[in-house]
Amino acid sequence: MVRKIVLCFIVWASALSSSARDIPECVRVKLDSMIDDGLKCRAFPGASLVVGDRDGICYARHYGCHDYSGKRPVADGDLFDVASCTKVLSTTFAVMRLYDQGKLKVMEAVGRYLPELAATPVGGISLRELLTHTSGLRAQVFYTPLVRNAAGGSMFSGKRTAAYPHQVGKNYYVAGEIAYDTAYLCSASRPGWRQAADDLYVNPAVDTLILGQIVRDYKPARRGSYLYSDTNFLLLKMIVERVSGRPLDELTRELFAELDCTDTYYNPLQYRDKRNCLPTETDYILGRGTVQGYVHDELGALMGGVGGNAGLFTTACDMARFCEMILGGGTYAGRQVLTRKTVELFTESPYTEQGVWRGLGFDKRDPKTGELGGETRFGHTGFTGTIFWMDSRTGVYMVFLTNAVHPTRVNNKLNASMLRTKIWETLCCMPDSSGSF
Repeated sequence: MVRKIVLCFIVWASALSSSARDIPECVRVKLDSMIDDGLKCRAFPGASLVVGDRDGICYARHYGCHDYSGKRPVADGDLFDVASCTKVLSTTFAVMRLYDQGKLKVMEAVGRYLPELAATPVGGISLRELLTHTSGLRAQVFYTPLVRNAAGGSMFSGKRTAAYPHQVGKNYYVAGEIAYDTAYLCSASRPGWRQAADDLYVNPAVDTLILGQIVRDYKPARRGSYLYSDTNFLLLKMIVERVSGRPLDELTRELFAELDCTDTYYNPLQYRDKRNCLPTETDYILGRGTVQGYVHDELGALMGGVGGNAGLFTTACDMARFCEMILGGGTYAGRQVLTRKTVELFTESPYTEQGVWRGLGFDKRDPKTGELGGETRFGHTGFTGTIFWMDSRTGVYMVFLTNAVHPTRVNNKLNASMLRTKIWETLCCMPDSSGSF
C-alpha cells in the first residue's frame, strides 16, 4: 500500500500554475522530499503546497491522493476542509471589512452587538479579547449532551472493548451504538433544519442551547489569560452576521470574489461534486460516517456547516491570493480590499507584555519559539492538517493543505513530524535571505 501511495506521488505531483519567478532547485527538491516522506509514513493521503511572495505564486504542487486507496490523485480545484484556518480566512476577514467600514470597533463589548448577552458577564468581553483568545471563554462548546450511548452508560471509555470499539483520542473510545436527542438531531430531513451530513440534520434551536451553555460555563476570573477557544469565534460569527445583516457564508464568498477566487465555499456540496472534496475523518461521535464535503468540526456541523471557527473549504491557490492581499497591505491586483491600517492593526500583537503573541484573529508566535515565531510572521493552522504562514518583512508566504485526519484524528504523524514547521524553516533558509525568489 505504501508503494502504491508513493507511486501516486511520483506520477501526480503536478504543477498548479507557472510563474516567471522561481525558487532554487535545491529548495524545490527538499520540499518535495519532505512531503514525499510524509506520504510514505502515511501522515496524510494527499496535499497541496503553494509558495509565493507578495507578487504572486512561485512554486505550487499537488501530492498524493484523496485517500489511501490511491485511486484519485489530488488535482486542480480539489477542495480541502481547512478547519481553524476558517477563523482568519472567513471570520477575521469579515471583521476586518466591517471595521474598515466603521460598523464595529474591536474595543467594544460583545453586549453592544449582541444585546441578549449585555446583562451577562460574557457581554462585557471585548471583540479584541475574542480575537486574541484572551476572553477566558472555555475552549469548546460541548455537543455531547446531544448524543448518548444507545445501550446506556457512559458515552466514552478509557479503553477499547466490544462496547467501545472506536478510538477517538489517546486512551479515549466511543460507544459503538449512539442515539440522538431527537429534539435537536435526527437522521431524516425536517423543514427548516440544517444539514450536517448525508443523514444528519440539526434543529437551529441548538443555537439558543449553546449560547446558554456559554453563559453558564463562563468564569470571569479567567479573563485576560490566553486560552485558545473555538467559542470566541462562534460569538464573532454571530456579531458579524448581526452587524452586516448577512450570513457569514454569503459575506465570505463576496470577499473572496474580490480576490478573484472561485473555489472557496462553506457547504461546498451546494456548488461542487463530493468527489472534488478530500475526505476527512470517519466520525463515530456524531455518527456521520466518512465525512466528505461536510465540515469535519463538530461545532461547525451543528451550525449547519457555517462556523465562525471552522467550515471553510478552499484550495491552496485561493488561499495564496488571500496571503498576497495581506502582504500587499490590503491590496490585491490593484484593488484596495482592506486598508493598510486595518491589516497592520490585526496582524500586530497587542498583549505581548502579558506574554501573549496572538494577533487579532491571526496566529503569531513568540520570536524565541523557532522559525514560525517573529513580530512580522503570522498565519494560522487547522486541525485537519493545514497551515498558511507569511512574513510581512520578506513578503514570503506558504500554504500547505492536507487531509491528515483521514480516516482518523488519532493519526498524529503530521504533528509529530513537525512537517508544517519544517517547510517554513526551509523557506526561511533559502540562499537569498532577503526572501526574494
